[in-house]
Amino acid sequence: MRATTRKRQPVMSPKRWLAVFFVALAAVIAIVIMYYNTIQQPFWESERPIRNQAKEAAGLTEVSSITKQVWDTTSWIVKGENDADEEIYVWLIGPEKTVQVVKASEGTEKSAIKQTLLNSKPDADIKRIQPGTLNGQLVWEVFYSQGNSPEKFSYDFYDFRTGTYVTEYHLPAKTAS
Repeated sequence: MRATTRKRQPVMSPKRWLAVFFVALAAVIAIVIMYYNTIQQPFWESERPIRNQAKEAAGLTEVSSITKQVWDTTSWIVKGENDADEEIYVWLIGPEKTVQVVKASEGTEKSAIKQTLLNSKPDADIKRIQPGTLNGQLVWEVFYSQGNSPEKFSYDFYDFRTGTYVTEYHLPAKTAS
């Protein structure tokens, strides 16, 4: 009888495993990026006309942020710079997108609003500060919480230009279940 030799199956070397891993990782990253772009596309498309209208209304050369605020009306606030490198805020207010333009130097700084709130409510945990409108007035909207058991959420509004306190709204506290 003759001895038969079996052909050995090729074994994956560490280099091959590493190559397979990196190809799989690249495929997963590409799929995640494509998924993110697909999900975000409608939002980006809705912002495009807002960006263009703000650029045209205030002569912006660069847009650094776009904020949508919904309170008593829907407002879009676009922050950017003009050709003189001045920081500008552009409000597009309501369904008719009424335009109001304010140079940042004519308003109160976000950091000053934060300090004002913390001076009056030292235990506040600020969640967000953003420009907005309230009853047709340009404001800084501050969303914050206080307390632990239960945590109470509130909105304070400050005049955008002067930084003076306007009003406060409290959200109902979550009840124990």
